[in-house]
Amino acid sequence: MAWLKKLVGAAIVLGGAAAAAGWALSAPVRLDAGAIAQLGPGDAAKGNRIFYAGGCTSCHSKPGAQGDARLQLAGGLELKTPFGTFVPPNISQDRKDGIGAWSEEDFANAMLKGVSPSGEHFYPAFPYASYARMKPA
Repeated sequence: MAWLKKLVGAAIVLGGAAAAAGWALSAPVRLDAGAIAQLGPGDAAKGNRIFYAGGCTSCHSKPGAQGDARLQLAGGLELKTPFGTFVPPNISQDRKDGIGAWSEEDFANAMLKGVSPSGEHFYPAFPYASYARMKPA
């Protein structure tokens, strides 16, 4: 019976170590100050190109929006996935309901690291990995 206690104890220790390693390896990582500095100033033309290439309206337009109304990016469309149902947020320039109050650093961390301004992961709902290798040019 002593061997069973040792086995259970070892399993608990190994399980705890695995959980700690998993947490450490998956913790959100923000861009450092040097990486932010390398991004340089914003460029509206490049942003426009990224906006359309990324298909932002596919997820972030208001349900039922048509034509130019899709560009308002009010969010709210339910996306049913194997992970559950996600509702993309409002990413308009609205300071209260959208991302208008975000800093450039907040935006860069979201796009390149998938990390929210509060330090949480956006993944799996936000496909930041599709944008993470973009380079300022």
